[in-house]
Amino acid sequence: MADSVETRDVELLRGLGAGDEDAFLEFYRRHQGGLFRYAVHMSGSPNSAGDVVQETFLTLIRHSGKYDQEKGTPAAFLYGIARNHLRKLREKEGRYLPLSDEAGKNLSAAESGDAWHTNGNGHAPSRDSQGDSIHETLERAQISELLREAILTLPDHYREPVTLCDLEGKSYGEAAILLECPVGTVRSRLNRARSILLDKLRPARMGARASWVRPGEKG
Repeated sequence: MADSVETRDVELLRGLGAGDEDAFLEFYRRHQGGLFRYAVHMSGSPNSAGDVVQETFLTLIRHSGKYDQEKGTPAAFLYGIARNHLRKLREKEGRYLPLSDEAGKNLSAAESGDAWHTNGNGHAPSRDSQGDSIHETLERAQISELLREAILTLPDHYREPVTLCDLEGKSYGEAAILLECPVGTVRSRLNRARSILLDKLRPARMGARASWVRPGEKG
């Protein structure tokens, strides 16, 4: 399936280089959504992400002839362009913007922190009562916001695998293709990024739990 997708992308990119408007539109529709989500997670701003996506496809139109099939997939070529524009954005602004409320509402369950609240088999632990459910929901909401802010503080080489694997659900192999690096590099960077995030969130999580302890209970 992946090979057929890549083959079609190569055909479309060649058509784009030959001035085929339909080829561009199909390529755009195939990749615009994923690229926008990636740019939102990396920049922290839907507005900035929209600008990055627009500039990325404009660059693709101008330089599609530079694509070399032997060096990577069309998707990797596209994401490489986006990464360059994201770096320019960061240099221009001097820092990444805090994740807006609009972006936060569109994040996946993985980003909401549920990935850190499962019991190892993909299912969240059962809750004993409605009170506990409300308590845990409020705690998760607070930790979720802190998690989004913490992700934005990561260096690019750590934030990219977190964005692709943890937030967008891509496999190590898929992320490796888009980032044009070995699978082992993606795995090691992802493990290090998760460790950094857990260190950042541990004090905040303890504080969140303490703030929601009901009278007469122990933390």
